[in-house]
Amino acid sequence: MLRTFSLLGVVPAFCGTVCFGQNGARFDAIKPGMYDEQLVQQALKIANQRAVNMRCPERYIKGVILSYQWHNVVDREGFVTGRKIHVELYCERPGEMCGMADFTFLERYVAAGAFSDRLVFVRNGNTYAVDCE
Repeated sequence: MLRTFSLLGVVPAFCGTVCFGQNGARFDAIKPGMYDEQLVQQALKIANQRAVNMRCPERYIKGVILSYQWHNVVDREGFVTGRKIHVELYCERPGEMCGMADFTFLERYVAAGAFSDRLVFVRNGNTYAVDCE
């Protein structure tokens, strides 16, 4: 009997978690880490070109930088070779479907503490269905 009551006490707490509520996900609810519209526009351009090259039907239309700061990329000897950020991109698909995916982009180290101003695609995660906005 005690187990039943303790389980009933856990279920309502679990139902309110983010993991349980993924079906009602909204892109606009994502809190940005950094604001840089030029970086977001570059990321959108790269993601859309990649979708065309891979013959994917999605079209990325907006994004949010998730990273709060750049993260240095170092080689085996400990030298900085670039810096990366994570960007969440929102896409529209045929059939009035929408989604979002996490992308990682890199700026290469140029010299004397400077980085390139061009983003380079590193990887992207799975695309998850979200409510269209």
